[in-house]
Amino acid sequence: MQSKMYFYGGAGSVTGSNFMLDTGGRKILVDCGLFQGEHALDESNWEPFKFDPKEVSVLINTHAHIDHIGRIPKLVRDGYTGKIISTEATKALAEPMLYDALELNRHEAQKHGKEPLYDEKDIEKALSQWEGIPYHEEHDLGDGITFQFYNSGHILGSAMAKFSRDGRSIVFTGDLGGGNSPLLPLAEEPQGVQYLVMESVYGDKKREDDTNRRERLEDIIEDTIARKGTLLIPAFSTERTQDLLFEIRTLMLEKKVPSVPVYLDSPLADKITEAYMRYPTYFNEDIEKRIEGGEHVFDFPELHFVRDVEESKNIYKKGEPRIILAGSGMSNGGRVIGHEQVILSDEQSTLLIVGYQAAGSLGRKLAEGMKKVTIHAETVQVRAKVATMYGYSAHMDGEQLLEFVNKMDDTLEEVFVVMGEPASAGFLVQRIRDYLGTKAISPEVGAVATIEL
Repeated sequence: MQSKMYFYGGAGSVTGSNFMLDTGGRKILVDCGLFQGEHALDESNWEPFKFDPKEVSVLINTHAHIDHIGRIPKLVRDGYTGKIISTEATKALAEPMLYDALELNRHEAQKHGKEPLYDEKDIEKALSQWEGIPYHEEHDLGDGITFQFYNSGHILGSAMAKFSRDGRSIVFTGDLGGGNSPLLPLAEEPQGVQYLVMESVYGDKKREDDTNRRERLEDIIEDTIARKGTLLIPAFSTERTQDLLFEIRTLMLEKKVPSVPVYLDSPLADKITEAYMRYPTYFNEDIEKRIEGGEHVFDFPELHFVRDVEESKNIYKKGEPRIILAGSGMSNGGRVIGHEQVILSDEQSTLLIVGYQAAGSLGRKLAEGMKKVTIHAETVQVRAKVATMYGYSAHMDGEQLLEFVNKMDDTLEEVFVVMGEPASAGFLVQRIRDYLGTKAISPEVGAVATIEL
């Protein structure tokens, strides 16, 4: 039998993940995320869906990052009434993520002179349609299609979705973790797969040796404290913040770095961290045992949760060295902007960039070494030390992505490389063809492919 694949988002770019598998009798949507870039909410999010939401049979969600879930309430508002299915942990994380994005949604709508994409009622309705299921549990979607989740190792509860019919399968990877988290198990390797729709965020890069990442973090903390400065870490509220809290906690408990205040200036990250503690079975075996034994793996005496904006501003009233973790991870919104406005001109301080920075974002400009940036209409001279450390990256690098494909190569017939900038996706496509001899393409937005499924 034949099915059709539609690439509505996440093709030709990293964000806006949105794919449809049309099996003839079912229209299965995979992810429905926000488009992001220079702005946290791109204008393209207001464009109508390229399909009728009322005709979608089921929505399968791979994980809780906003570029994979951010337009789900809009989908519901526009008429989708079917099930939304993810892992249990993804559903738990999606709720605070969507409510947090609501204020940004309203702000950007006002700035663009548009109506907000959705409101609280749309989120409530989406959550009422949402079902959480475990990894590996097989579900019948009708039209002869079954599906199950596999762990993708990206963030807590993240999953690959495998769809099968008549002994043939297609896997949507979502985002693939590179095994760098001290908290998560490694990504699984589904077998017996004919078609693969895979991410390529770092498809053209080989990550630095990360075996000593905790030691490097230790060095950066010690250096900043010795200069009596502030270490500011823009970090995504989901996964990167929890990884770093765990690592900083470990360094301080083991007395490997001086004891200084650590401020988590992100109400969202606070809620996400609480949600993490409710799902110990999604962690790696060691962390699961520690949590079930009663240990709070993110809490330590130096940690302070910053609840409101006024408290955020008061952080600097004390002249002591400090560590601040704040969102967003790409410096394109959130409280981190205010902190960057304060510390970037301070040569005693350090900005530590720890994750992917989208083209055009403030974080990308800083990572590329710009010495003068504009924040809230103010020109800021960059005198602070800007360090990058990708050892905690939540994505596979190019070598790992190629090896991931290689381990499926016995049955693979075609690979669709998506969720990467054009250069990154194109480079990975060429390597899959050259090294593995497997058919691979990087589809453009709006592309349609016919597959034997």
